[in-house]
Amino acid sequence: MIADHDELLDAALGVLRERGPLSDRELTVALADSGWGGVDDLIDYVEEFDAPLLGTLPDDRRVALDVLLAGRVLTHRLTAEEIAADVVEPDDFGALMHLASGEPDVDGFEVVFFEDEADELAARGGVGASWSDEEVLVLPRGTLAQCSPGDLLAVIASDSGVRLDFVGEPVADAPELAQRLTRRLGESPVLDLEEEVWHLLVDDPAAFTAPALPLADIVEAAGLDRSGQLVAVRGFDFEAYARDLMIGVYADELGVPMDAAVAVAALVSLVTALEEDENQDIQARFFDKPELYAALADPAVMEVAAQELFDLDVEPEVLLLAAQRLLVSGPREVKAAASWIAGRATEMEGFPKQAEEHYEHALVLDGAFDLALFDLARFASDRGDAVRGLSLLNRMAGGDAEPLHAVLEYFQPTPRPGLGRNHPCWCGSGRKYKTCHLGKGDHALSERAGWLYQKAKLHAQELGWRDQIVEYAEIRSENWVGDAALFQALEDPLVADVALFEGGAFADFVECRGDLLPPDEFALARQWQEVERSLHEVEEVRPGAGLTLRDLRTGDRRDIREVTGSHQLHAGNLICARVVPAGDTWQIFGGIEPISQARRASLLAALDDETTDPAYLVEILSERFVPVTG
Repeated sequence: MIADHDELLDAALGVLRERGPLSDRELTVALADSGWGGVDDLIDYVEEFDAPLLGTLPDDRRVALDVLLAGRVLTHRLTAEEIAADVVEPDDFGALMHLASGEPDVDGFEVVFFEDEADELAARGGVGASWSDEEVLVLPRGTLAQCSPGDLLAVIASDSGVRLDFVGEPVADAPELAQRLTRRLGESPVLDLEEEVWHLLVDDPAAFTAPALPLADIVEAAGLDRSGQLVAVRGFDFEAYARDLMIGVYADELGVPMDAAVAVAALVSLVTALEEDENQDIQARFFDKPELYAALADPAVMEVAAQELFDLDVEPEVLLLAAQRLLVSGPREVKAAASWIAGRATEMEGFPKQAEEHYEHALVLDGAFDLALFDLARFASDRGDAVRGLSLLNRMAGGDAEPLHAVLEYFQPTPRPGLGRNHPCWCGSGRKYKTCHLGKGDHALSERAGWLYQKAKLHAQELGWRDQIVEYAEIRSENWVGDAALFQALEDPLVADVALFEGGAFADFVECRGDLLPPDEFALARQWQEVERSLHEVEEVRPGAGLTLRDLRTGDRRDIREVTGSHQLHAGNLICARVVPAGDTWQIFGGIEPISQARRASLLAALDDETTDPAYLVEILSERFVPVTG
């Protein structure tokens, strides 16, 4: 068991104070040798350490800053603006500020974030465009009154913190830092000035122990350029570097290559601009370089982009407008992706048949666009057309691994040799075979009830209910152990069922897609909407066949077709479940929750209360996982 995080961090700082800079691995071994745990258990904690007194050197070693910085002096050349406002930017001495308390009664100044105190700083009369958006030092009024622009302010670090003083010229020129920066820029295109200063202090205990030229002067004299804490050779494009850095971080976050991250970011920016509707010149701003969107032609990238768009929680018509822009002005290779996102937007608006047309158009543009193939397979599944659904999935890369594939395989129709398309259907409906059962299964409604339930679950997972499902899964897995707990909860039957019924996803499914369902399934779905979750007592168990349940809220008795539960339950057990009609049977979908006598009353109260929050219901039904203490 790992000790308290703060205690472990204090121990790590103690090791660094005693032994000097160490790599994460070396620090972990040292902590393990001191009895704090095993190396494999500690390494993840050490790699995530972050604290004001814990610095990281350019070679990734960790260092205790209070020991490293004590006795060091950095200077800053005051500006007229700073003198007028008694506010100083720490751009030249940020490397020492980790020791500052920032409290006026301790250091003689207060550290504040400019954006948090903009009004107060403006009242001081010294706000200008050159000031940082980060932290600044606020001094008592009049502190700098006797100073002139260009005077040197010394920042001195000690064991007790940081103090300010004034120094005159001349001061040392610190050539060792200039030499280090020049040498290091031969190894890396850009440097972090703060980290380079720290590393110099490790290598040279005498460096910056007396007032020297400000870091800005040193960098300028060395013929280098600087942006904030970054230093590079003259002419370096800091804006492009920052942009590439942000894109790299975004690419790692999304799990896609850099060019794909650029395409996703461009699409997200386009949608955001359209949502804001600021009368911007969208064409000039977002389609001057249409090739930026090219990576969206990859269905895997477009799926990531779609999730980013859905997370924006914008109205579907905005997504549709963005898709139309891509169709008109985007590169040819992304037009299938644009048609697909148009379909998703239209489906979210509640117009599935128009959405299907967009998906079909996407396949006209690119017959191998997987996302459109999958969504059209969903439509075929909703209609009960397992043959077409399988045909579409089999055109996808890895389509046979989709859970829907196994469902459709099970419900494939039984071959009818010798029965032509225009012959009367075998079922006796009087309609032609091609318009009645051709391509559709002949499974009884009691069997297809499970398929209907899967159709509704897929609707919830694909369109607009993911945040709700994740919320319920987090509640469900709160007391589960293991790194995979949340992922397991996302597959938990109760989580999906609460999202469907108490959460409203099933009602949305019926409203939006009911017209696609076979008539008997649509009627069954309507019946399910009238059924409430309830508390049942098991009265009889028929192993391998079913159960007889008595609804404790209504008194109704039902003979349930249930195989798994019939092997696990006993007469007298209490269970919470949704018991629904399924053709000539009654069945349970959404899992069976065992209930103790101690929780009977609270659950009944929650079920009887129409205002019970679905999340609270999940919480009640997950109480059985709370560890028993005492």
